[in-house]
Amino acid sequence: MFLRLLPFLACACYAFETDRWTNFLIFDGHYLPMAKCWFQWFQKSASSHPLQIGCMDSASCAEAELWRQNLESKVDSMSITNVIDDSANMDVSISPGGEMRLVQPHGGHRQMIRSEHSIDSGFPRSNYIQIYHKMLWNELSQKRSVLHLDVDALWLRRPDSNLSQVLQEHPDADIVASSSTEWDPKKIADKWGFVLNVGFILYRYTDRVQKLFEDDLLSVPRDQQSCQQLLNFVLDRKGCQWSGSSDQNRVGLCGGIKVIALPQTFVSRATDLTYSQEDPSMPIIAHPDTGLLHLTGINRMQKFHDMGLCTQ
Repeated sequence: MFLRLLPFLACACYAFETDRWTNFLIFDGHYLPMAKCWFQWFQKSASSHPLQIGCMDSASCAEAELWRQNLESKVDSMSITNVIDDSANMDVSISPGGEMRLVQPHGGHRQMIRSEHSIDSGFPRSNYIQIYHKMLWNELSQKRSVLHLDVDALWLRRPDSNLSQVLQEHPDADIVASSSTEWDPKKIADKWGFVLNVGFILYRYTDRVQKLFEDDLLSVPRDQQSCQQLLNFVLDRKGCQWSGSSDQNRVGLCGGIKVIALPQTFVSRATDLTYSQEDPSMPIIAHPDTGLLHLTGINRMQKFHDMGLCTQ
């Protein structure tokens, strides 16, 4: 009897490891009003998974420290990484119980930060693109899956159980991402009928995802591609075959990489809804498509107020 259970136990152990992930958010002081709005929602429905914050300046790092104090034991652990300050030689990781541990930062952070001197108001800046993929790679290198969250992708409800359900239905999935019909990048939207959005995207700890990073995502593009454009174009070059419709999980096979594109009922890009707690049709994640991002892009807060998503 015990021998018969061995294959089952091995599968169960594998599923447990790959179904655990780190929630990852990176932002700077330009987005403090939006970040505060994001945290209000996250605190209401905090995921039990670890939370990692990449703060890009002193203002965002100070805000992240306030979050740590307010979350207390709601999350498994929380780490704050100052990814900009050259004077910080170590990162500080703090557990809910107050225990601190010092973590040597990724070797590539210092070099890429020094090479960034742009005062362009456009988004994303090149250092963001570099930091984004390096920090995701750090998690994957430690044998952990990582869920990247945009600061304007608000958690109306805790997504843990719904995301776990997707993984139960597709245990061999490598990437689970939100999707939309937005133009970024337009070439992919015209070809697929949608694009993958990196505002809510789970990179699982699999051999295929590690190879994707090593071969394609860790090399910083020179043609001002965003993180989202880079991922969509890379997967498209591998040859994606998609099945499913827009109101369900689409399944894509891109050169052996299995991708699940979530429907709008999970992560909504709609801008024409008004949030109501009593309305069961509300999405799990509200990530309104308010157009192009800029470093002055916090002017989008008025739209979030109009939708009832940010009240302060």
